[in-house]
Amino acid sequence: MIHPPHPPSTPTDLPARWRRRPAVRIAAALSVLCLLAAAALVPAWSATHTPAPDNSGWRVTPPARTSTAPCEIPAPLTAAQLRALAARTAATPPTALPAPQPAAHVLPRVAAEASCDVPGRFSFVQIRQWAADTRIDGGRTTSTVVVFEQRHWRADNGSGRAVNLRHPPGPQPTTDETYQPGELDGTIGPVAADPAGLTKQITSITQPFLGAPAVLDAVADLTAWRTPGRDARTAILALLNDTDGLTHHAAVRDRAGRTGVGVSATGEDGAVRGLFILHATTGEVLAYERAHFRPPKGNTRTGDVEDYLLFSVHTRTSTTNTP
Repeated sequence: MIHPPHPPSTPTDLPARWRRRPAVRIAAALSVLCLLAAAALVPAWSATHTPAPDNSGWRVTPPARTSTAPCEIPAPLTAAQLRALAARTAATPPTALPAPQPAAHVLPRVAAEASCDVPGRFSFVQIRQWAADTRIDGGRTTSTVVVFEQRHWRADNGSGRAVNLRHPPGPQPTTDETYQPGELDGTIGPVAADPAGLTKQITSITQPFLGAPAVLDAVADLTAWRTPGRDARTAILALLNDTDGLTHHAAVRDRAGRTGVGVSATGEDGAVRGLFILHATTGEVLAYERAHFRPPKGNTRTGDVEDYLLFSVHTRTSTTNTP
């Protein structure tokens, strides 16, 4: 079966820059000399000063934006472009992961501000999804990879819009649906900006006994329809650091060629693996993959991707007609 992102069934300008005041004319020549002398001392002190080491065990990111570039929203693919993408990528194997590292070496403690952190009534999420459609007919099992181009708008009151394009096209190659207030999990609301609130949202979607893979599934569900702000991304980072059973990896590449940090979880039997890829400083969700692995033959183990979500952008917009 294919599982496009959908609302879970259970109750989901750049900041002003510092401006220097106009220089004040100094009448006294002695004052000017003092100021110049003080300024000359600053770089000399900076070059010799060694900051105190950070023993917190976390890699703290700066609070400023990592980029002053405007938020770029990719144009949606045409049917022909989606068909070409499907032909080129349908057989892509599960993501190869580097050796695990301690979470403190991989995950930032605080999410940096991102260029797409802008105000707007609607969360806007653009996704490309690869989903395995498995069917059994006459005792024979067949599997086809269906590729979706999805655009989701969601207001905090649970209203919004979803536009989907798929290949192979099927009976409905394109859908365009509008949702009234409360129809998009209005009881869950935006992604919580604190770890306790986020945990409560996660447990409303999945049960704790299902373990770490289910946690990754739930975060994917939340972020498929919601744009987490900086504080919410920081809460997600805290959750991914503190959840037992998660493994952390540096320098993992997604299907768009972006490199981020990886967080993976494997089921008890080792057959199913979930993988999150996040931006290494902003904590933005780049991709989510769920893969199924067959029993190993010797030293070789192969698998197939059941579901892959490539998040092209998370931002906010004022209307449901953007872009």
